[in-house]
Amino acid sequence: MAKDIYSQTLAFAAICQASAIIQDLANFGTWDEDAAAVLIKSLASDSSDDVFNIYPETYMKRGYYALVQSFSGPADSEPKNIQLAKYVITFINLERKISKSATAITRLRKRLEDNTIDARNQHLGVLDTILIENLSGIYKSEISDTGIYKFNIYGKKLMLQQPHIQHRIRAMILAAVKAVIHWRLSGGRRLNFIFKRGKMVECSNEKLKKI
Repeated sequence: MAKDIYSQTLAFAAICQASAIIQDLANFGTWDEDAAAVLIKSLASDSSDDVFNIYPETYMKRGYYALVQSFSGPADSEPKNIQLAKYVITFINLERKISKSATAITRLRKRLEDNTIDARNQHLGVLDTILIENLSGIYKSEISDTGIYKFNIYGKKLMLQQPHIQHRIRAMILAAVKAVIHWRLSGGRRLNFIFKRGKMVECSNEKLKKI
């Protein structure tokens, strides 16, 4: 997998895109189907896949925009979209916790692989309700119920109480974790993000002009 600033920016944009979709679901109960579908598809990817194939840039406009919106400005300045930025950091920390446990990461990887096979055997669409519910179940049993990392999703109570919204949010959290994995494989690190933040914003703006 390529380890340059463009691949790192794309993978980081995927984290931002998942976070932005979660905000939409939690506050409005809606999601951009194309933006969500590419992230759900990424759950079937592995470390040998090229990040540009995993996240076709045509469908990553929301992520690039969210990256610019949340992280532009001086490195020591407050993010423009504080909640989204907090989600991004939360998902980076969540992936770190999972990856530190060989058992946890192996179980999660196996569950996702099995789910992909089942979905193909059942000819389920990328955003099929059954597939999303299955992903929600994986998140709940492998992450939420284990207490590996506690955090809250903020939004309107009316939205957060609806089961289908909960399922979609959980699926997006899995997609965010997957994006963090690809970001790390592309050379991304928490500390060097501070120094590469401006460059990633620059790359994102460059891509947005072409999409």
